[in-house]
Amino acid sequence: MEWAVLKIILAGVVGSIIGLVNKYLNSLEESARVFAIISMGAALTSIISIDFFKSVSYTWTSDPGRISAQVISALGFLGTGLIWMSEKDNKIKGVSVAASLWVTAIMGILIGAGLTTPTVLGVFFIVLVYWLYSITDWSKVYKRK
Repeated sequence: MEWAVLKIILAGVVGSIIGLVNKYLNSLEESARVFAIISMGAALTSIISIDFFKSVSYTWTSDPGRISAQVISALGFLGTGLIWMSEKDNKIKGVSVAASLWVTAIMGILIGAGLTTPTVLGVFFIVLVYWLYSITDWSKVYKRK
């Protein structure tokens, strides 16, 4: 039980980190809270998946990954609501936020499953990608016609 609480707290911290970085770079209002909640919900789903199938003990007829896999489908649905086309410059917006939300859910699933090494590496590389793209002026690299 204590491990479950620690996993949920850790998922909230990881979601907050990714959300704060995303809020800083994309100027969103409440993204850090949303990212934390999604990460914690994904961790809870993963914990429930694993513990439920341990208690049932039907390992030959059940798949604990099925419940956690639905988080990915749900985030695909939510992510589509974050993508829109800007009216003033006809550019697609929100794709990076939707992708960040999706990867935050995956981080939550990893935390809930107890896979700390991939989680630490994932958060490191996510923040690294955000940082690298924030210091590079891509408009000079890719000139649009």
